[in-house]
Amino acid sequence: MGNKLICTNCQKSFNYGNISNCPECGNERIKMPHRFRPPKKDDTEKWKVVKFLIDNGFYYQHITDGGIDSDYYNRVRKYVEYPDNMRDAKIFVKKYAEMARTE
Repeated sequence: MGNKLICTNCQKSFNYGNISNCPECGNERIKMPHRFRPPKKDDTEKWKVVKFLIDNGFYYQHITDGGIDSDYYNRVRKYVEYPDNMRDAKIFVKKYAEMARTE
């Protein structure tokens, strides 16, 4: 599986290469973790959700519900699923704002 590189402008994902510009549009590609499953190229609404989440610091990193647990098994069970529609994405961003990446 491995990490993916995506271009939210072209709505494409790439399974290879270094972080660089998209070969089609020239925008910088974004590195996503292995658990990210890109939407189909023609699913514009889901790509809008992906872009919204990334713009708000959610790169499909592990997000836990109920804080950090030192027991690995219990922590994995608390991982939340990422939303796939804009209404739920807005709620998700507000609810888990403290876990967003700020780089």
